[in-house]
Amino acid sequence: MNQPESVAKERVEKEVLEVIIKNLYSGGIKVEEARLVARETLAQIEKIEKQEESIIDFYKDLSEKFPAFKVLYTKIKGELALPRELSAHRQALAAIHSGDIDRANKIAQTALVQTAHETLDNS
Repeated sequence: MNQPESVAKERVEKEVLEVIIKNLYSGGIKVEEARLVARETLAQIEKIEKQEESIIDFYKDLSEKFPAFKVLYTKIKGELALPRELSAHRQALAAIHSGDIDRANKIAQTALVQTAHETLDNS
């Protein structure tokens, strides 16, 4: 999960969601604008995921042609092959995109509480 694409994906999800929620409450953006931002963000995240899949495919093809690269393929696949479950941030963006702002807020609040507990536990 320390790969630049994965880190970038998580950062995009988190930061965009935080700005959306903050501005929805302050009146900085309207619900329809938040939905558009969420849709564009989800589309960008899909591009990042497709790039990860392309990298995995490249290493797979290389390892099939040159067995010496099998170990490298296995390593890269393990690092980049992320579960298809949606992160809390992406779930919240999807909820905003579908117009369910209350659900998005609940998801975001739960994620913040979990992060706070993880931070305290790791201190």
